Amino acid sequence: MRPIEYKTGSLPPDEPAAMRFPEFGVRPEWVQLCAEAMLLEEHTSQRIEKGYVYYTASKARREVIFTDALREKVREAIARAWHVLDAGVVPDPVADARCPGCAFFALCQPHEVKFLEGKGPPPPQRIIPQDTLARTVYVDEQGASVHKRGGKIVVEKTVNTSPDVPTSQRCAEAERVKLLEVPAISIDQLVLVGNVQISTQTLKFLLRANVEVIYLSTHGRFEGRFVPEFHKNVHLRLRQHDLHKDTARCLGLSRQFVFGKLSNMRTMLLRYGRSLNDTALTTAAREVESALRQVSRAADTETLMGLEGQGSRAYFRVFGRLIRRKEWGFDFEKRTRRPPQDPVNALLGFAYALLLADVIAGCSAAGLDPYIGFFHSPRYGRPALALDLMEEFRPIVADSVVLSLINKGMVEPHHFEQKMGGVFLNEAGREVFYRAYSQRKHEQITHPVFKYKLPYHRIFELQARFLAKVVTGDLEEYVPFAVR
Repeated sequence: MRPIEYKTGSLPPDEPAAMRFPEFGVRPEWVQLCAEAMLLEEHTSQRIEKGYVYYTASKARREVIFTDALREKVREAIARAWHVLDAGVVPDPVADARCPGCAFFALCQPHEVKFLEGKGPPPPQRIIPQDTLARTVYVDEQGASVHKRGGKIVVEKTVNTSPDVPTSQRCAEAERVKLLEVPAISIDQLVLVGNVQISTQTLKFLLRANVEVIYLSTHGRFEGRFVPEFHKNVHLRLRQHDLHKDTARCLGLSRQFVFGKLSNMRTMLLRYGRSLNDTALTTAAREVESALRQVSRAADTETLMGLEGQGSRAYFRVFGRLIRRKEWGFDFEKRTRRPPQDPVNALLGFAYALLLADVIAGCSAAGLDPYIGFFHSPRYGRPALALDLMEEFRPIVADSVVLSLINKGMVEPHHFEQKMGGVFLNEAGREVFYRAYSQRKHEQITHPVFKYKLPYHRIFELQARFLAKVVTGDLEEYVPFAVR
């Protein structure tokens, strides 16, 4: 039995490894290979004398003898790893040329952290890879069922081929109609809306494939999600809980969340004010800016909430002026919810529900508990941290989608229905909305700080990871995503 480790680099020179790796005395990949051999020995009860490291750039391999000295290096590395894990303190990243080749480069963010601390030259390298073909799949057909067939996800619905047949005989006349079939490998998120069924086998299959399943009501309310195994970074969550109890630090983070929200609201008003030549929008933008200037001086959460409310009222007071179509239902007057009283509010509520689900996913990916927040107060069933983080994205993602749908004529009166004392998107309207929202969250935007391009849904995760570094103390201050 001979273990083989594949590396993307070139075959190293024959010089003593201790000259280039004094911290190990040997090449790190030899330690890794020997550790793999020792695991195999433990599992098979067979002695393994040597293995190979194959360097793909050179298309050549190097023989590695598992000497007693090398085995001792493995034990030392394991002991150091356990020490770091038990201490709960992540060592500072080296942030050098070795980082881009590391499998954890996108999680560690060494160059971004150094840049935000003022220790690294701009601009940092792009840390999150380009989008894959994976996408979000929405199943909104009421009565549909989701199951797996091989490695594919299939959506079907039972329909009656002869509607004139008496009810007692319809079972014989029913047939299964396939609505969608997609390889599971091309899905990263499955959203089930309303009365949609999914089998237990399919749910387990999706969890193993690292696909999260989100449930929304037919009115767009976030109801819950199934996710793969929870993030293992328990030390991060313990520190998050400790930070939640620190009133002063919570206030500091809350100021940043509110700053991001008001800053992006102001930007939206100024952009539309210039294009529409509307002085009322620039006046409202100045009111938002007035609240924005006071955020850093807010002495407590109550004052901060007052400033957030002041800016939001100025923003929504003129929100209707951003809407170019004034026909049925699109003459927005004020923000209403639970239930929304007009089509614009129905669109806003639905947009915020989808945005919340995406930000929850970003928090979970970063290892944070979405329910323990710093600005929004904890309440049963309320994902307070996700609500904190989504504040800065409300204007530039959710509100932007709503305005595009209305101003471009993509939604019409027949896309809405009145029920339960409110106005809601119907099935056809939700289908239009899903397409527009998905397009928006996959839109590439230049990061205002790092200057590389990322889609919005990756930025949700990026901001959550920066917040996690603030929680662990790797960063002093959270920097909100504020566009210009």
